[in-house]
Amino acid sequence: MSQYLFNKIETLEDIGALTPLPTHITDNLADHVILREYQKRGLEYFLTYLDQYALRKNKQVHTLFHMATGSGKTVMMASLILHLYTLGYRRFIFFVNQTTILEKTKANFLDPTSNKHLFSDSITIDGESVSINQVSNFARANSDAINICFVSTSKLHLDLMYPTENGLSIDDFGDEKVVLLSDEAHHVNALTKKKRSKNEELAIKSWEYSVTRAFRENSDNMLLEFTATANLNDPNIRAKYLDKIVFDYPLAKFRESGFTKDFQNFQADLPTWERSLIALVLSEYRRALATQIRQNIKPVVLLKSSLVSDSEDFYVEFFRKLADLTPDQILRLDSGEGVYHEAIKHFRSRDASLQQLVAALQLAFSEDKALIVNNKNQAEKIENQLALNSLEDASNPYRLIFAVDMLNEGWDVLNLFDIVRLYETRKSKNYTVKEAQLIGRAARYCPFVEDEDQERSVR
Repeated sequence: MSQYLFNKIETLEDIGALTPLPTHITDNLADHVILREYQKRGLEYFLTYLDQYALRKNKQVHTLFHMATGSGKTVMMASLILHLYTLGYRRFIFFVNQTTILEKTKANFLDPTSNKHLFSDSITIDGESVSINQVSNFARANSDAINICFVSTSKLHLDLMYPTENGLSIDDFGDEKVVLLSDEAHHVNALTKKKRSKNEELAIKSWEYSVTRAFRENSDNMLLEFTATANLNDPNIRAKYLDKIVFDYPLAKFRESGFTKDFQNFQADLPTWERSLIALVLSEYRRALATQIRQNIKPVVLLKSSLVSDSEDFYVEFFRKLADLTPDQILRLDSGEGVYHEAIKHFRSRDASLQQLVAALQLAFSEDKALIVNNKNQAEKIENQLALNSLEDASNPYRLIFAVDMLNEGWDVLNLFDIVRLYETRKSKNYTVKEAQLIGRAARYCPFVEDEDQERSVR
């Protein structure tokens, strides 16, 4: 079987021939951004690819970083932007299918007041101060700055097909060299897939075609793709990316590294309310354990439906049943073993009647502490975006999220500990990808230390 690109670079690593990470990357990231060993390795793989394969052979650069959700793909992008600036690149375009991800990434790249801002307050490269500018097109790009255009994949297609006065045009990609940064890149593969849905047939005439056209407009353009869920079982997609996956860091490796929560899947042949009640009890147990070691951690629960109508119906049912909750309902779910049993023992040791637990659950998961984001309008409301992206903040009251598919991608939350699937497993490959994305939402580690000698960011 043919080797992937990253397999070939591994042979260079074995003989110590990787291109080392330059200081203009590490010195210009925000103080709170400490590159992890696998991130350094991924960057070194890319730099080695440039040195050994691409620039030496005058090959147009098109790569894919296949990295698990939560492993820091946006940090990789910021690092690559800094390095490519030293190679003469001044024009960057970040595109993704969801506007919610777009807005979050703008804050990561542009807003120094954001606690997730990735660049140093003062970027210095080769002794010169470098600014980062947001632009709508590259007509007035600053030749001494990093110019970034943020656009949805669909708008990029429309701009290229039907140019407007202040929008992007195909000339933006031909006159000067551009780096195209494609997030959630598995969406831009409609043309490549062997079997396509009706919507993907429409996308053939849009997303992938337009991205490819812009990329090829200038031989110095680069296309850098990032995703956690490329469907490499599809033979056409595998063939497309065989010589493009420059770094592979799947969820299994990410979990082994200790930089994730140690997640487990549980199955229960129970109605949706009972499944959810188990999660509520476990969530309150987590909060109690955190309190015991003087940690102010607010565990969040996600209730995931397959249909908007199901989510809306369960939203009503949930709060009606929560209001009528009794200790007997909680006790009936105790099988006498496992973590739920441990949680019940904990709460009964403090109040044998469990009335205090009932009151705590009714207060902690009341309707004013719940968000419902089933559709695009709900997900893109600015107040919902701010709430969803600040769930770790002490001032954020939310502990319960109702959702369908709006939060599968691009949602960065550290204190999401429990996901309750309110539907039965689907067999389609498309749903398998969604399940993997869903697990990734809760994989991010929630950092804390109990003892001073512990490493904060490792489980």
